Amino acid sequence: MPVAAPPFSLVRLLRAGLAACALLGAGQAAAERPVILAYHEVGTAGGTTLHIEPEQLRERVLGLRALGYRFVTASQAAQAGPQERVAVMQFDDGRQSVYEHAFPVLRDLGVPGSAFVIWEQVGQPGFMTGAQLDELRAAGWEIGHHTQGHAPLTRLSAAGLERELQPQPGAACVAYPYNLHDARTRRTAREQGLTCGITGGPYLPRHDPLAQSAPALTPWDSEFLAARARYGIGGRTPLLAGAALSLLDRGPGENILPAPLTWNPAGYELLGNGRLSLDLRGGERDTRFAARWGGDDQGDWVLHAAGRRGKAGTYQGFGAAYHRFPYTLGGGWDTSGPLLAGSLSLGRSGELWGRWHPLAAQSRWAWGTTLIPADYWQLYAAQSPGAGVIGAGYWLPGGTPAAVRPWQLGGGYHYGTGRGAPFVNLSYVSGSYTFNTELDLAGRWGLSFGAAW
Repeated sequence: MPVAAPPFSLVRLLRAGLAACALLGAGQAAAERPVILAYHEVGTAGGTTLHIEPEQLRERVLGLRALGYRFVTASQAAQAGPQERVAVMQFDDGRQSVYEHAFPVLRDLGVPGSAFVIWEQVGQPGFMTGAQLDELRAAGWEIGHHTQGHAPLTRLSAAGLERELQPQPGAACVAYPYNLHDARTRRTAREQGLTCGITGGPYLPRHDPLAQSAPALTPWDSEFLAARARYGIGGRTPLLAGAALSLLDRGPGENILPAPLTWNPAGYELLGNGRLSLDLRGGERDTRFAARWGGDDQGDWVLHAAGRRGKAGTYQGFGAAYHRFPYTLGGGWDTSGPLLAGSLSLGRSGELWGRWHPLAAQSRWAWGTTLIPADYWQLYAAQSPGAGVIGAGYWLPGGTPAAVRPWQLGGGYHYGTGRGAPFVNLSYVSGSYTFNTELDLAGRWGLSFGAAW
C-alpha cells in the first residue's frame, strides 16, 4: 500500500546522485583511458558493429594516430600509465578473415593487433589455424583468450568458469564473450593466471586491468572518432541516457511506494562493470541501474539506483557500497529516508544480501539470495514484510555455438498480500541484452529488458 510522502528535503541530493550515475554511464572524460576497438569479421558480410572493411580499418588507425594515440596490444594497454594515449585493435573469435584482411593492413601500418581466440574453434572452417596464429605472434600480435567454447561466463558454476578460463600458452588477457563477466569471473581469471580482461560498456572512473572498457561500436565511429576516444561514447549511450531520465522522473503522484522487492543496493558478486534493467508490469515501471566504480575485486565501490512509478505513487532510491571480499557494505537515500544495505559472497556460487529502511512506514527490511549451483542453472529468492518470491531458471540447450544457450525457461511463486500466485517466465538473450516475459496464474503479465557489460 502506498503512503503519503513526508516532506522530502533531501530529494535534490538523491537526484544529484542519480545524475552522477547517468554521467558515469554516458561517458566519463578520460583521454588517458585505452581506446579499444573490437571487431569480429573483416572484409566479409557481417553485422553493422561487428564487421569492418579493410579500408575503414586503415582510416581508423590513421585517425587515432592523428589524435596522438600509440597502438599497442591489449596486455600492454592494461599496463599503460594513466596519461598515456594508447589504442588497441581487437579481433574476437579468431576468424579466418582477420588473418586474410586485417593482418596485411595492420602490418603495412606497423600496428600490432590483438586476436582473442575461441580455442575449440582453432583450425575449424572459417577460423584461423595454429600455424596462422603463430605467424601473427611472430609479427608482434597478441593471441589472447576468448574462452574454450565461447560460453556466457555469468551463467556458469565455479567449475564451469575454471573450465572455460583454463590457461592457454602465451595467453595473458581474456575478452569476455558477449561482454559478460562478474566478480566470480574476474577472480577465476586472476587465479588462472590471466592479468587483464576486456569487456564492453562506457569508461569507468578508475582502471581495472581485468575489466577494461571497450564501448560498443556504432556505424558512425569514423565520423565521431575523437568523441568516442575521449568520452567513451558508444552504442549503449542512448540507453543509459534514457535510464537516467527514467530514474529522475518522480511522476505526478506524491504517494510513496515500497522499494522494489528484489532490489539489492549492495549487489557486487554478480555484477560486471554495469547493468541496466527496465520492467513493465501491472501498470508500473521499474528501472534499475548499477555501476562498479573500482580497480579490482579486493577493493571496489559500486553505485546502485532504482526507480518505481505507477498510478499509486513513486519510489526513488540511490545507494553506494564498498566491497572488500567477501563483504559489501553500504548505504544511501530513498524516498522514505536513509537506507542501509549489505551483501555476502557465497564462494563462487552466488550472493546473499539484505537492506533496511529505518524510517519507512512499511517494508522496512528485505533480504534475498541468488545462487548458481550448476552450469546454466539459477535459483533466487527475496522477502520483505508481506511479500516474497522464490524461483528458478534454466538456460535451454541450443544455439550456435552450442554454449550460447539463448533461451531461459523459469518459474516460481510470488507470495504475499494480494499477489500470491505461481508464475512462469521465458527469456531470450542476444549478446549482452536480455528480453523477458512473465505470466502468473492470476493473469498478471509483464515484460522486461536488461543490458549488462
